[in-house]
Amino acid sequence: MKKKTIIISSIIILAILANIWILTRPKPLGNINYSAAKPATNNSNILFPGKTGEKIKFSFESDIKSGNLDIELTDSKGNVVYNLGKARKLVTYYTLENTDTYKLSADYSGFTGYFKIKFYSV
Repeated sequence: MKKKTIIISSIIILAILANIWILTRPKPLGNINYSAAKPATNNSNILFPGKTGEKIKFSFESDIKSGNLDIELTDSKGNVVYNLGKARKLVTYYTLENTDTYKLSADYSGFTGYFKIKFYSV
């Protein structure tokens, strides 16, 4: 009888923990990946709705062989609200100040190499 109670209790606890994890895990908002062997100039962007106080996690990785790469978060009026700067590897957070439609842009010119950006609502 004790064994059965322990097994049932364990299953219930695992189910509760799984539900908590599902409800609190970061929600993917999008990603941008690009690789160029020859110099390229272009822009990649993603629009997403954001709420005041929402925390955004950015995960960025790059290997820039040549050229320029600028990654910025702008609001619907085109104002830069956050600049990811230049880094080979970066995980950073930004808290949105207003409810708005935001755009994450990767602008590159004469670019060779690769970059990956993933961002989540946490």
